[in-house]
Amino acid sequence: MDKIFKRTLVGAAVAFASAGVMAKQVGVNSDFDVDVYGVAAISVVNYDSDVTNIDKTSDNYNKVTNKSSGYDYENESRIGFRASKQMFEDVNVLMQIESGYVGENGDGATLGNRDTFIGLDGSWGKVRFGRMLTPMYEIIDWPYANPGLGAAWDWGGDVKFNRDRHGDMARYDSVDYDGFRFALATGRGDKDVEDNYFYGASATYKAADFITFHAAVESESDRELKAKSDAEYCQKAAGCTVDGVLIGHGLETKAAAAATMVDTFGYLVGFEASLPGGFGLAAAYKYGESEDLAAGGKTSEQASYSIIGQYWNGPWGFKVGYAANEESKTGSVKNNDEDSIISGQIMYVHEGFVPYVRIAQRDIKGGGEQNETFVVRVGLEYGF
Repeated sequence: MDKIFKRTLVGAAVAFASAGVMAKQVGVNSDFDVDVYGVAAISVVNYDSDVTNIDKTSDNYNKVTNKSSGYDYENESRIGFRASKQMFEDVNVLMQIESGYVGENGDGATLGNRDTFIGLDGSWGKVRFGRMLTPMYEIIDWPYANPGLGAAWDWGGDVKFNRDRHGDMARYDSVDYDGFRFALATGRGDKDVEDNYFYGASATYKAADFITFHAAVESESDRELKAKSDAEYCQKAAGCTVDGVLIGHGLETKAAAAATMVDTFGYLVGFEASLPGGFGLAAAYKYGESEDLAAGGKTSEQASYSIIGQYWNGPWGFKVGYAANEESKTGSVKNNDEDSIISGQIMYVHEGFVPYVRIAQRDIKGGGEQNETFVVRVGLEYGF
């Protein structure tokens, strides 16, 4: 028994020593500067919606309103890792990998979901390769989307003309030239679509301590908005019913459709200003168009704008914002799809914690529906 006990101790010691060697090997590059960062953020939000279905087959719209409401916990917590090390004089290697939001059940929280790249930087600027925000979307998202304007301003538009966070990208960011900075990016929109490339640029100029101007532009060639579909056929030997009509075996029920391919272009201009007495103002205008390559060059276009005011008194902050998508047009035809959001937020900053309360009224049109939603959100954020 004593021999068995001694062998067990020896085995445990060997295993422990081996684990130490493994740990040392894993940490062989520990001279890298490594930073762990993240955000702990959760909120409870209640949506009170009136959805109006509009039947346009008659002169008088048949409006049927469905009411729905309910609350949800939204978990936007995330974590990331950064590392850097000097490779040559004035050339540092840098990398980053960041998880997505936890969400409902963690599906989107995988590492690499948000900005994840490897690159180089120095006194000449910074170049990165991988998954990042495009230069234009970086400005769209901040400072012009907070508080709670994203459902219209960020991604609610009906004409798709820009990317947001995207992989297969090369991006260069300049150093600061007396208040002026710029960024350039290019990459594949969809690696499986031939000749699908996007190009983007942004510029920021801090003209004085109290005002900063922003501008951005983005274009893309051969973007696939809708994939092609094959024809569908009735498969039952005795015939089958499609839309209430009995058809015979082997007859086509849905015709094949070619992919919808477009060329896109968009731009943004805006400013943010710090005003006396703790007040601040930010506003931006963006415009985009999408040219259907298979429909004789027919172009869809839409303009949007965002206006945000804020006031700070010590640790207390107040924000109010309004964002709207104007009615889009395809050719000369208006599409009855304008959207708008008005939102207000009160927040308090203490020891890095930011509890807040936000209310918003959303009026979102499109797809034969008008969705009017009153939103109340109570949340807490802490960055580390």
